Order: sequence, then C-alpha cells, then structure tokens
Amino acid sequence: MSNPNAAAPATAAPVLRALRRTRQVRQFTDEPVTETDLSAILEVARWTGSSINRQPWTFIVVRQRGDLRQLAELAPSAKHVAGAAVAIAIAMSGDNSEWDAYDEGRVAERILVAACALGLAAGIGWAIESRRHAVAQFLGLTSPAFVRTIISLGHPTEAARQPKAEPGAARRPLDDLVRDL
Repeated sequence: MSNPNAAAPATAAPVLRALRRTRQVRQFTDEPVTETDLSAILEVARWTGSSINRQPWTFIVVRQRGDLRQLAELAPSAKHVAGAAVAIAIAMSGDNSEWDAYDEGRVAERILVAACALGLAAGIGWAIESRRHAVAQFLGLTSPAFVRTIISLGHPTEAARQPKAEPGAARRPLDDLVRDL
C-alpha cells in the first residue's frame, strides 16, 4: 500500500530536480539577495532536522561588504565569502562534536538546496580548526560555541552558471555506487 502522505510524482519532480542540480558556486554578481529570499532560506534552515531535535545552531547573517571581507580573511578556506552578497555562518553549540558535525552538514546542504530552488547560488566554506577561535571572536561567540561552516549566497556570475562537465558526466555511474546485499 502506498503512503497517502507521499508527494505525487508531478509534485516530486521539481524537488528531485532541485536536489540533483544543487552545486557549489563561489562566484557572485553584485546583485543583492532580497530579504524575502534570505528569509525563505533561513526558514528552510530553521526546519532542518537535528539529532534528537536539539536545534544546536544559530545562523549569523553577514551582509556588510567590510564584514564579509574580514570574515574571508579570518577563514581563508571560505575566501569566496568576500565576493558574496550575504553569508550565513552556522554557529554550533559545541555541546556534542559528533552530533554537531552531523547536524551542521544537514543544515548546510539544505541551505544550498534552498538557494538553488530560489534561483540563487551558494557555496560552502570552512573555518579550519586553527582559525575557529578568531572567527568566533569576530562573530561574538563564546566557547564552546564555534563556527566551522560559512555559506556564501548570491546571484551567480555568467561563468558560474556554466556547467563544469558534460551533462551526466560529473558523477560516477549509479552501478558503481550501489550494491545489493
């Protein structure tokens, strides 16, 4: 018996397409992200599941060009933040490192999918462990809270819109990834 709450195939198709098409983008135009779009993305983030529903995150929105540049300097593995219209730093509680890593990954991916669904672009960057204290200080956090993941958001440049590989060639074949037991 099929699930009566399941999405109909016609409803599922655009969701599945958005999931397949979501990718990292790190080159943005100067066009701002609207408050409506930013709020929609943050609502998706808010509704992301977490380990035992802890909701261990705080989303720090960075909009000012000078702050974006400084954050990019503090976290060189997120240097694309400097060119974004806005960044979302995912501050984690620091209460449970294993659960934090799992929950942080879930919410980061959801933010990327939401941005893609809205016609925006997003890229994930990291504050490596040796830089996390400086990033936390800049963002006004106190230990054990920390930021590891910083997401750049904006409108993609024309170059960023171009596929990096031929359609269907960017991923290994499903037969190489799946096996039955």
